[in-house]
Amino acid sequence: MAFLQVVLAFVLRALPIIGPEITAAAGVAPHDIGILAGAVSIGTMLFLLGGSMTINYFGPVRILQIGAVISAIGALLSITSIWWLLVLAALLIGIGYGPSPAAASDLLIRTSPPNHRTLIMSTKQAGVPLGGSLAGVLLPAIVVWVNWQAALLATAAFTLIGALIVQPWREQLDTGRDTTIRPTVGNLLAWKNLIAPVRILKELPGMRPLTVAVACFACAQGCLLAFFVTQLTVELGFSLAVAGAAFSVMQISGTFSRVIMGWLADRIGSAKTLLLLALVSTVMLLLQALISQDWPTYLILLMGGVFGVTTISWNGVYLAEAGRLAPLGRAGDATSASMFFLFIGISLGPFVFSFGVPLLGGYGMCFLGVACIQMLAVPALLRCIRLTP
Repeated sequence: MAFLQVVLAFVLRALPIIGPEITAAAGVAPHDIGILAGAVSIGTMLFLLGGSMTINYFGPVRILQIGAVISAIGALLSITSIWWLLVLAALLIGIGYGPSPAAASDLLIRTSPPNHRTLIMSTKQAGVPLGGSLAGVLLPAIVVWVNWQAALLATAAFTLIGALIVQPWREQLDTGRDTTIRPTVGNLLAWKNLIAPVRILKELPGMRPLTVAVACFACAQGCLLAFFVTQLTVELGFSLAVAGAAFSVMQISGTFSRVIMGWLADRIGSAKTLLLLALVSTVMLLLQALISQDWPTYLILLMGGVFGVTTISWNGVYLAEAGRLAPLGRAGDATSASMFFLFIGISLGPFVFSFGVPLLGGYGMCFLGVACIQMLAVPALLRCIRLTP
């Protein structure tokens, strides 16, 4: 599961990392990369509407393989540099990434010991920043040595190879599949299925404040990942190499931090850990709003490292808490429902940020707004703490 997480995160981060090259080739403004980031999140939301049904039918490993193939198609389509095809490509990458959280949660909740569950979930989620760090190091180098189209070709090839590598484990892990309900278009678009996220959260009251909190986290994370490189290169004049290195430091830091936060959450509680991360992440986003071109390179790299600890490392803690709140056998349902609203935050954040840059006069004011949204997670998490037995 961690390996597949690395593969899917690599392709997920490809567009924002080489965003300035892609938007220039498409003839649009650099901040329009936020539209592509939003389209990625919308694609993931589309999958999550039928997530439980498709996971139950195909099994977690097979659905992740299918997602990898769809993401690879999106990466290849991005090479056209035609704007509407880029939006479609971003949508496909999002659909391909969609199985990753829910399918892995469904499998790991069934197989992991409860007293180590948060650590195990966080270790799996460490694959996200690890994949992002690999993308942050390799893709800018390929852009410099060859071109941005070659970087996307390499992304598609890595994704397809990853899908093939896990095939030997498919039969062993895809057990207990429910093939009675086929994920046809009719079943996926059935009203009962479309309102499933709302229905499931009503049935699981403890999930509601947690979902509000992580939607704020997701908005902040989505904006940071979409605009961190573009702000540094386009607005502040740093080279793509420096910005890519800072992005990579962020992802590497997040890789280790997710494991550490999982260990911490197993001891002090998931909600308390998330509260701590929300407070420090707000401070860091305020600093990002104040960043200037006079800052030395080492400080930019340090910012990336601290962001990895705070704004990037919450996902595994959240997934473990969602699994804890869900009744046995409903972890996939609860995770899919909650993550549907989480990805509303991820998609709306970059969309609004993208339009806010020209209206507010730059990236700084937009990051100030993101900091305020991140702070809204605090009261929701305080309620989670009160509800924790």
